[in-house]
Amino acid sequence: MMEQAKAAPAENDALVTVSGVEIASRLRLADGAPKGAVLILPGSLYSDVDGNYPAMNLRPHAYADLARQLAARGFASLRMAKIGPGTGSRVIDAEAAQKHRDFAMRVVVAEAGLNLLQRSVTASPLLVAGHSEGAVVASLLAQGPAGAQLAGVVSLSGPALRLLTLMRDQVAAMAPPGVPPQLAMFDRTVAAIRADEPVPAEALADPSSAMLAGMPPPAHAYLRSVDAVDPLAEIARVEQPVLIVQGGRDDSVPSAHAEQLRAARATLPTRTAFFEELTHFYKQAQKGMTPIQAMALESDSDPGVADAIARWALALAQPG
Repeated sequence: MMEQAKAAPAENDALVTVSGVEIASRLRLADGAPKGAVLILPGSLYSDVDGNYPAMNLRPHAYADLARQLAARGFASLRMAKIGPGTGSRVIDAEAAQKHRDFAMRVVVAEAGLNLLQRSVTASPLLVAGHSEGAVVASLLAQGPAGAQLAGVVSLSGPALRLLTLMRDQVAAMAPPGVPPQLAMFDRTVAAIRADEPVPAEALADPSSAMLAGMPPPAHAYLRSVDAVDPLAEIARVEQPVLIVQGGRDDSVPSAHAEQLRAARATLPTRTAFFEELTHFYKQAQKGMTPIQAMALESDSDPGVADAIARWALALAQPG
């Protein structure tokens, strides 16, 4: 009896090493002949390759879902973990790893991921899809030397505001209905971080600023480097076509951000895909759900997002 050859695995794990840190990555092959390839960049929190957050006990698996759904539509992908506890990343050179305290290193990591994807899969169009803070990374990646390889950029729930301003809005949104948010101490704390000065001692006792004030100085330095980047200015500099994807029940990055990003693009080639009932992780959320309940959803991400990306990408590949 002739032994049958084993099919190649749909997914393959890999490591990308950048400045003293091994970063877990996972290649998902297309179902059938590839019609394109997508680099999936994670957001701001400590996430593993699937888009779970072990340190926070949250398991939305949004990146694994997107990779699987894109594969079913003919697109290979590479998704990457975010450096941090429980994500599969590993420091192998502590001194070199200090560079990762600057947001600019996220672009270097993305470049390494793009190189790995190109070595692993020969397919076009080649796209980058950044989620949340990763959307800002995608804009910066597209402008650099690696951007010449990219046919398009997907902003997945990308912010329009600088980080610390976005955090202010998020804190304000947590105030009880009808109660004006008290943000004076938060604003003082943000001003100190931006100026690279010690945060007010009393900020640790204020509910609005306690979490931010309690972070160690290296974390403040990283936040400052992220906050220095203006997402609107950066997406306006992306010459490649851009697809802006947004959920209407996103409590982390509300839908007004997508509108501002679209306006910033002016006449540059841009499309939007808006999903009224989807959360930050593209779950179907019922009306009345609290932000915490919506964040904790572990259902499959809506395949409409992958549909929108695939349709847009295939249109890019058409001549003319």
